[in-house]
Amino acid sequence: MSSTLSPSSQPPTRICVFCGSKPGASPAHLAAARALAHSMHENNIHLVYGGGTTGMMGEVARTLVKLSGQDAVMGVTPSQLLTWERPDASKGEEKAAEKTEKTKKNTKKIPGAWSLRMGQKGGEKTGQEEEAKLLLNKEYGHVTIVDDIQKRKRYMMELVRDGGPGSGFVALSGAIGTLDELMEVVSWNQMGAHKRGSCILNVDGYWDGVIQWVDKVIEEKFAGENVRHILGSVKQAGEVVGWLRGYEEGRASALHKKGKGKK
Repeated sequence: MSSTLSPSSQPPTRICVFCGSKPGASPAHLAAARALAHSMHENNIHLVYGGGTTGMMGEVARTLVKLSGQDAVMGVTPSQLLTWERPDASKGEEKAAEKTEKTKKNTKKIPGAWSLRMGQKGGEKTGQEEEAKLLLNKEYGHVTIVDDIQKRKRYMMELVRDGGPGSGFVALSGAIGTLDELMEVVSWNQMGAHKRGSCILNVDGYWDGVIQWVDKVIEEKFAGENVRHILGSVKQAGEVVGWLRGYEEGRASALHKKGKGKK
């Protein structure tokens, strides 16, 4: 499977998965990560994720590479987290990164990195570019090394924003960082930075508290009903792809109903 596209080709559908760097107490969490990777493989969908090789992150990436090949996976990780999130791969990658600094052969220009301006419709680009190291790991696919966490989050969002139909964001089980990433892309959707849906894969009720909180936010009028459309939830990995594919259709339907209500 190749990620090289001709100018007329449609970009691959990309799902950005937010999840923990630990496996969790229940085996159901890792099982869900594997099941999601299988579903993505069956639907020819590429993975964008935080670039970790441990826990949930490593499981979903490793599984998809085995099924679909290295080009189906793009990890994005800050340089300061290499030894933390990629302990079993970082030693060789650090050497490769040092070589890259000297040769620049694997240096990649990221169009529009750090160029998104919130509040501008669709997120206008300034034409600026950031340099990032693009490396390849046989077990975990491609990894782009950026300077910091904010650049990671923005670049992952841009990859999904510019992906093919059905692209979107999914939260598997994780901790504070996972929740932070999820809520940020939901906020970016509200501000017009992208038009992709976000879906929670709620394994064994793991995210029940967050889902209840969202309901409370809407009930207390801190947000509108549209948040329930932007942020959905499913209980089975096999439902994720269908939910994201139906997002744009559902969005159009919601806008149509809203328009009728104003008449």
